[in-house]
Amino acid sequence: MAALVVLGGCAGPPDAAPTPSPTGPTASVSGAADAFAALRRPWAHPPVAAGATCPVATEVQRPDPGLGPLLGTGPARPAGVGTGAVLHYESPTRGGTWTDRTWGGQKVLWAVDPATTGPVLVRGRQLDGQGGLAFEDPAQPELRLNTGSYEGQTGGWRDYPSFTRVKAPGCYAYQVDTGAGTWSIVFTARGPVV
Repeated sequence: MAALVVLGGCAGPPDAAPTPSPTGPTASVSGAADAFAALRRPWAHPPVAAGATCPVATEVQRPDPGLGPLLGTGPARPAGVGTGAVLHYESPTRGGTWTDRTWGGQKVLWAVDPATTGPVLVRGRQLDGQGGLAFEDPAQPELRLNTGSYEGQTGGWRDYPSFTRVKAPGCYAYQVDTGAGTWSIVFTARGPVV
């Protein structure tokens, strides 16, 4: 099952990355008025032993005809993670397109259910190692989705283009936190594609 609505612990934060001010539909307020502060809950998904089978999300739905298949359950889900919940990521030096060349990465579109209001916080980490997971370019440790003023697709789901950044292949999880709870979406990263 891909969704967890429990709060648990897992030692150690993912690799820290610089946190530039987000722009566009992911922009958030900062400082004392940080609408995302209450969503920074403890990590919910347990680690996976090195060499063990990665418990990838198997639920794939297409709740909005304007979007592709979405992985996992919950109010925010990624599109662009391939068949079998595999993210094929590019080398940080491929084609000279990355600003931050310390992380590999791949485009991932996030979709948010029209019933979800308020901020959506997405974080991630490697479950079977210390490789870390970040977002955008340059890399930052969390993806902040503001749902308040953004129009959705024809089915009402709102889409947010982004990049998922990793440094090593392995078993990873996104943690999605909203005012309604916490969900985990587990996937495998393979690469880097050169």
